[in-house]
Amino acid sequence: MDEITDLPHKIKSAAASLARSQYAIAFTGAGISTPSGIPDFRSPGVGLWAHGEPPRAGTIQGFAADPEGFYEWFHPLLKRILSAEPNPGHRALATLEAEGILKALITQNADLLHQRAGSRSVIEVHGTLAHLTCIRCYCIAPGPPILKRFLRDREVPRCQSCGGVMKPNVILAGEQLVSGVMTEARRLAQECDVILVAGTSLPGGPASELPEIAVEKGARLIIINRTPTPLDQEAEVIIHGDVAEVLPAIVNELQRSA
Repeated sequence: MDEITDLPHKIKSAAASLARSQYAIAFTGAGISTPSGIPDFRSPGVGLWAHGEPPRAGTIQGFAADPEGFYEWFHPLLKRILSAEPNPGHRALATLEAEGILKALITQNADLLHQRAGSRSVIEVHGTLAHLTCIRCYCIAPGPPILKRFLRDREVPRCQSCGGVMKPNVILAGEQLVSGVMTEARRLAQECDVILVAGTSLPGGPASELPEIAVEKGARLIIINRTPTPLDQEAEVIIHGDVAEVLPAIVNELQRSA
């Protein structure tokens, strides 16, 4: 049976697995935001890092050495992020949480689209654009209004208290993940009985290990992604497709069967 013919069966299987779960969580990556117009990192030809490693401007070392260069590099990407809208995949996950099926959502994205779609329990393991921090006095300020002003005037954001450069609270290449956030994410992975992976190829790194932790603890694994992942053989259900189409179909099946 080919992928297309088998799709309705896989959607029913995924919905049934979620329906009988007691503590389901979701784990999302850049692929859930690409339908909203935000490029991912590694897709051939179009990903931000499609031609190799991230540019120095996008690393923590590059930011420390040349904040102006970072913000110049970040400007076009930030413009796309702040103009993006949640897509049906984001909204489907918010619906699953609102209906009590998903207990939490772990995301590698910093774009705030899950929250804007209505998800409430969101763990952002790669940081967030919700806030900026002064690299001199560590004062924290709300991110969106400052970043929107930067898009308008292209002036590097500076702290109102001391004049230091403000850094978005996103994890740049070469920067350590926040230990407290990862501790909470690992706890969720260890306690869940179903983990729904959506929009990530699990390319490696500490965050990508979370689904593996869940599987090792006995959780059932559902994967929805366009391309294969290293955990495909461990999945109870795997659907190679568009998360913005598949996730709403799973929600519809859950609501229909209920």
